[in-house]
Amino acid sequence: MVRVITQETYDDVVKENIEEFDMTPEEAVKEAIAQFQAQGVDLSNIIKDLALGSGEEHAVTTIVNKLRNLCSATEYDNEAVLQELDALKTECKKDIAHRVRAGKEGAYTILIDLLEARQKIYLQNASEADGRFIVSVLNTLTSLMNMQPDLLEAKGIDLIISLLDNTDSSEVLISTLKWTYHCCTKHEMNRQGLFGKNISKNLKTLLQYRKDVKVAVAAMRVIRKFTVDDDVRVQFGKAHEHAKVLATTSLLPLVILLKENSDVNEDDKQNDKDNAIPEGDKTQDKQNDEENTIPEGDKEEAIAEALKTISSLLVRYELCSLVADNGISLLLFTILLKYKREDIAQHACTLIAALAGNDDVKRKLMQAFIAPLIISILNKYIHNPKTVSQALKCISTLTLREASHAKQFFSCDAAEAIISSMKMHPDDATVQKNACWAIRNMVARYRDENSKFHELGAEELLNDAYKKFSDDFGFDIKSALRDLECDVKLEEQWKGKGKEIEK
Repeated sequence: MVRVITQETYDDVVKENIEEFDMTPEEAVKEAIAQFQAQGVDLSNIIKDLALGSGEEHAVTTIVNKLRNLCSATEYDNEAVLQELDALKTECKKDIAHRVRAGKEGAYTILIDLLEARQKIYLQNASEADGRFIVSVLNTLTSLMNMQPDLLEAKGIDLIISLLDNTDSSEVLISTLKWTYHCCTKHEMNRQGLFGKNISKNLKTLLQYRKDVKVAVAAMRVIRKFTVDDDVRVQFGKAHEHAKVLATTSLLPLVILLKENSDVNEDDKQNDKDNAIPEGDKTQDKQNDEENTIPEGDKEEAIAEALKTISSLLVRYELCSLVADNGISLLLFTILLKYKREDIAQHACTLIAALAGNDDVKRKLMQAFIAPLIISILNKYIHNPKTVSQALKCISTLTLREASHAKQFFSCDAAEAIISSMKMHPDDATVQKNACWAIRNMVARYRDENSKFHELGAEELLNDAYKKFSDDFGFDIKSALRDLECDVKLEEQWKGKGKEIEK
């Protein structure tokens, strides 16, 4: 059982070391930490540096009290409040102990009341100054609630929805979404509370926000938070239910966003040619294009986030078909061919593997000549185990129960790439597991090329993997060896006792 103490107890021990044992502050802190750790006390939520502000108060306490006093006045000095908000944000960014202290001092309530009051003013007259003030409050809330989402309550949820409903400022929207992201991290009740307020509708709208692609990127990060069950305090989460609803509302906007930022919408290009503007009318049009041009870095970030988000929402067979029917095969081919960022390649492989769970979509992907691009990625980023494992997973899912697909991969030198991956990452369990799946699926229904794997030393590599990972996925390794027609001893998973079943 973990033992805990209060901040006051810790402070008293440090002060005692200074006053009674004539230690310097540094020695007193070091001695107090050693003393409590020897007793098995958890100090993760304790401010250990004894950073006292005025009098006997910690700096966090002093700042929160100043903020409370300033905001309690009927009219307060905006600059003074902003200064204290920045100071509080700085303290909260230090570590979780400072954030816990600020939460216990009532910082959350002060910030929520301040945000609510300023939002009412902002809705009546959306001035830039009020917008910047709201962003400052939101950023402070985000810092405060990083890793302590328990502070959120009904009023905070209502404020999030109200801001998303009534705000058109990209800065305010992004700050609100960042706050929402931290509220949803490892907290199932917050996610369910926000979902109960129909936040899925807001997220769909923000994916179609055209003023700033960074808003869509922030919205995608929040969407993915609703698709995970990461709260250990809850036995059964609703990630699957959330993903189904979000897929219904958001998949098509995500595909459209992916097309727009990938610059691969051929229909639009053809329309541009057909509706060519006369040379004399192009000046104003060129000026408008320059004003609305999205920086290449933002486009690539949007592509990477869209690939990840679409993958997280493909929780049903028919959803894969829905995405495929909107030209995802050609789109993925073009993205893999055009963009050189490794994270984009990695996330594209993740999406391909997710889509290939649908047999019809799997065939469409192979018809789009995805296979050679996957092998190219595998060879290009062979030093990165994460990218390698995703590429290997693509091979295994695309060749599952498909002899013609296996033949196509063999023609792209997939066997050599798989074996090279196993040699490059002999101690990485995920790489070895995905590699043995890829080998098994490539030869299970297409034995013509078994000799290729034997020539490359697959049997020895699989046996080496079995020695290291037999407890984790030994059955999968033996299955690959069996389908390679190697000598392998398969163990019976269950043996009867030799007794007759009672009638």
